[in-house]
Amino acid sequence: MDVHRLARIAATLFGELGTAGALTVRELPDGLGICVWPAGTRGGGSILVGCDESVLFVGSAIGFDADLAAFRQGRRTPAERFRGEPDKATAHKPVE
Repeated sequence: MDVHRLARIAATLFGELGTAGALTVRELPDGLGICVWPAGTRGGGSILVGCDESVLFVGSAIGFDADLAAFRQGRRTPAERFRGEPDKATAHKPVE
């Protein structure tokens, strides 16, 4: 597992969210990937990045064990959510 590559993905996504600065990286069990959050910051959230580069953004109120369980179950955050674009599942269709 290339932790540095996965951490760069998380850093880019945090940048899209307007969060800059140092990040803390924790490897997930069983080689699933990494969990990344802003260093020295309470609240906000963290991003789990899988070895396949899929990601899950989770709020800080949930807790690591619940985050990890959701990640293991295949829950992911669409990339467009980080850019502030509506994803296809929640986008509204134009009114005709």
